[in-house]
Amino acid sequence: MIQILPSGIANLIAAGEVVGRPASVVKELMENSIDAGATSVTVNIADAGRTLIQVIDNGCGMSREDALLCFERHATSKIKEAHDLESILTYGFRGEALASIAAVAHVTLKTRREEDETAISVEVADSKILSTTEISAPKGCNIQVADLFYNVPARRKFLKSDAAEMRHIEQEFIRVAMVHPDKAFTLKHGGRDVRSVRPASGLKERIMQLCGQDISKELIDVRSDTSVIKISGFTGSPVDARKTLGNQYFFVNGRFFRSPYLHKAVCKPYENMVREGYTPSYFLFLECDPTKVDVNIHPAKTEVKFTDEYMLFDVLSASIKEALGKNSFAPSIDFESGEILSFPSPHPSSDSGGLFPFAGRQDAYGAASGTGGSHSGYAPTAPNDEFDIPAADNAGRNFVSPRPNYGKLFEESLDSELNVLLLHGKIILTPTPNGVAVINVAKAREAILYHKYYSFLTKERFISQRSLYPQQIQLGAEIHSIIMENVETVNKLGFDVADFGDNAIIVYGMPDGFPADEEALKDAFDTLASQLGREEGEDPMADYAASLARSAARKLGGTALTTVQAQMMAREVFDLKNTYGTDLHTHCISFIDDEELLKRI
Repeated sequence: MIQILPSGIANLIAAGEVVGRPASVVKELMENSIDAGATSVTVNIADAGRTLIQVIDNGCGMSREDALLCFERHATSKIKEAHDLESILTYGFRGEALASIAAVAHVTLKTRREEDETAISVEVADSKILSTTEISAPKGCNIQVADLFYNVPARRKFLKSDAAEMRHIEQEFIRVAMVHPDKAFTLKHGGRDVRSVRPASGLKERIMQLCGQDISKELIDVRSDTSVIKISGFTGSPVDARKTLGNQYFFVNGRFFRSPYLHKAVCKPYENMVREGYTPSYFLFLECDPTKVDVNIHPAKTEVKFTDEYMLFDVLSASIKEALGKNSFAPSIDFESGEILSFPSPHPSSDSGGLFPFAGRQDAYGAASGTGGSHSGYAPTAPNDEFDIPAADNAGRNFVSPRPNYGKLFEESLDSELNVLLLHGKIILTPTPNGVAVINVAKAREAILYHKYYSFLTKERFISQRSLYPQQIQLGAEIHSIIMENVETVNKLGFDVADFGDNAIIVYGMPDGFPADEEALKDAFDTLASQLGREEGEDPMADYAASLARSAARKLGGTALTTVQAQMMAREVFDLKNTYGTDLHTHCISFIDDEELLKRI
């Protein structure tokens, strides 16, 4: 039998489309404040939004009649006729936000207009007005949302941890604050300032306020004005591309939106300029005729539809390419990537089975610049029985390569004193009984550190080296939030970190052998955040070890080896070969027998 749902149930169902989590409430209320002409907006949060979300603004306020009417479904001051939908330039136009919030929380609204002597306080719960009272209050609106999802326990159960929910709240806060640099915004959690930005002189200053002062070094100005669309904002330098997403923002007519399609348009000009899996930052503002874009295709209005997306793709991609070209960035051949030597191996190497995330790539990370603190080009692993690399048959099934039979090439032992030839600091040549071994220095560093860190992690006895002078590291908002949400896991990896506030951390210690260098630490936290922010794979310890080894090896790649260090590196690579075979998960060693050498002469 078909029946009409009671209004209370209908409101709960509708609320599910608009209010997905506390961050959804913050977004809707902040956007209402902007529409009300506020120049200052304060957001107070308690228990990551579970018990309290309060938004205070100095906007125009509401009359008594409007304060009561705003909680009705589809109550709006933005739309009067159907054609108004084609010229939307404000945020809340469907009149669903307050009605949806009031259906799943206890709401108290206090508001006053400039011309009114007294303010009005309205209490609402279960979509019903409980009381109205005249009070004294400043001009603007003060709305409190308490006990979110109190009447929908199943919804409340699916909320994430406080750190995760606060990360989403911060994201929404940043998206609103980003596009309004002329306004002041404050975000507090538990009475503590999380974010506070004063009115900025322009977009670049607002980006620096929200994303850190360091980001100014990588911003490239983007400007394009065509008959199709006007594009302004900034894109990031290719050398500062990160593996973790977080500083990618699209706005159209002042409204944040997501678009995987246009994201590809931005990334296309960066081809051959950034490492695989890395994404540049961008803060792009699009302005177009409101009739050419539909912002009403998603309940949260985070997706939009353009009438001519294909042309927009080309215009956007060309604008980014032009901006990069003006700043002397252009695709070029990377002589540091690819196999250094492509000698055929006498025996096929086994596949790494997906354990080492970058095993299939032939990148050599020797192009990193700088010397990396006080570390030399190669830090040999000290012998330690407790942390010896485990035998192949006792190691995890996903990361062991069975030792193949290499025949006479390795039957005789190598000389105790290895004769090595170091070519351009990138390749080590050393004779074997029946030929020569060719070692990629950058990948050998990575392989040695990987197996060392993996051994420590699997034994849960990571050796951490204390820093003489603790370092303050400034991170992006997204990365900082993920690192602090998983700080126990990060510390188990050999780091000793603590929150310093304002998206910064203090590093008191780091894994043994890891370079005490700010850029290396930033790269490590960036990569770790990308892994901690996703679901764990089959062997998360291998992923963590790979991340640490990769970051450390890249930084050490800019330092030169001495002959003694080259001998020690070759010795360690041979020791790894005896345990794991020649694959080593980074393909850092190849062997050429005498017969093959003679064919090349």
